[in-house]
Amino acid sequence: MSSSRQLISSITIYLGLPIFICGTLGNLLNIRLLWRTRHNPCAFLFLALSFINCFILVYGLFTRILNVGFYFDWSSTNIIWCKTRTAFSQAGYYISFTCTCLASIDRFLVSCCQEKYRKLSRLSIAIWAVILTIIFWLSLSVPHLVYLELLPSPSTGLISCSLGRYDTFSNYVKYFSFPVYYGLLPSIILTITGLLTYRNTNKLQIIRQRQIFQKQLTSMMLIQIPIILVSTVPYVIFTEYSLSTASMTKSANQKAIELVISNIVSVTCYITFACPFFVFLVSSTSFRKEAKMLFLCRKPILLRTNQIQPFSTHPTKKIQSISMRTNQMAFYPTNSLKKYKTNQNY
Repeated sequence: MSSSRQLISSITIYLGLPIFICGTLGNLLNIRLLWRTRHNPCAFLFLALSFINCFILVYGLFTRILNVGFYFDWSSTNIIWCKTRTAFSQAGYYISFTCTCLASIDRFLVSCCQEKYRKLSRLSIAIWAVILTIIFWLSLSVPHLVYLELLPSPSTGLISCSLGRYDTFSNYVKYFSFPVYYGLLPSIILTITGLLTYRNTNKLQIIRQRQIFQKQLTSMMLIQIPIILVSTVPYVIFTEYSLSTASMTKSANQKAIELVISNIVSVTCYITFACPFFVFLVSSTSFRKEAKMLFLCRKPILLRTNQIQPFSTHPTKKIQSISMRTNQMAFYPTNSLKKYKTNQNY
């Protein structure tokens, strides 16, 4: 038993710490790099997602490393920490998944041929969606602040943070809230919107109606979906298996193996919240250029997409267009073009 406990501690430290360090730094870099494009609805959702992921990695994974890896557990001694860590970390998981689903839905809307659907991709809608998402999931986490208590575990006798006295709410969390909100619902939404976006993307690439910036945002979203599914679905499945077989008689060897597997899937599920920066880096050329400039401490030369090209007064000079970051054409006022043609006639 002591050897398995030592193995679990080592796995948590050597697997969890790299995920925590790389994920936290990556999300902070996301915030820095995405801040300039925050007026795009999808980029805004990615920005909100990065803030939430930083919170989850610190409040969820780092405290787990302290607890399991270094045996420093506040949740078994401090009732306030017991309530707040469980409630806010769970709300953070659901907010993060919801923001990811909203970004996937936004990519689907942008990829649609019908203009009425593309018009639904607006910054105002994205902002209100994030605000309502935060309010909704925080309100659903309030019962944890009320019902969680420090109680002795029936199997080990050790004090732990649990819902032991409230069987109805405990069963709701175990058999509905966690598997549906954490596993089933996000998986279904991401899979359906991802497949629909991929289908629309192929059509739009043929008729060339999409801009490069929108293409890269779509790639950033589509590559992230399978990583989320691979890292979260095993955790949900094994957790539900553990809950359904908790009353069964198991050998000491089987219990030790299940504890090791449970710890591995519990740590690797945080890959979902640590991976966005690396996904964006692989899938987006402009994101790589921005990151390179940031690492080399170079300041990018930014031009507004609605900037008007100045006209030359010399009649022999041609009008030149500005090279935009989003590969859009420069906008010229109609009156200025008419004046220019009139001057040439004289």
